[in-house]
Amino acid sequence: MEKIQKEQNRVLVLSADKLDMSERKLLEKKFSDLNWKDSVYQIDKSVIAGIIIKVGSKTIDLSLTGSLSKLSNTLYEID
Repeated sequence: MEKIQKEQNRVLVLSADKLDMSERKLLEKKFSDLNWKDSVYQIDKSVIAGIIIKVGSKTIDLSLTGSLSKLSNTLYEID
């Protein structure tokens, strides 16, 4: 149960390139309501640009890939 709780509180940040300390601090400040004590930063080239933040089952998608996917879905709905 403790392991599940720890996983729910972990912040996972996916980005196309490595984030430096100033970028990490800016993220922590912008999303201050998240528990940044247990955070993991990973590089994922499929993100293209921007970041994806995952906390437990919640996802904040601020990536170019996510924006293009939303646009594609909108275009299919219009057709």
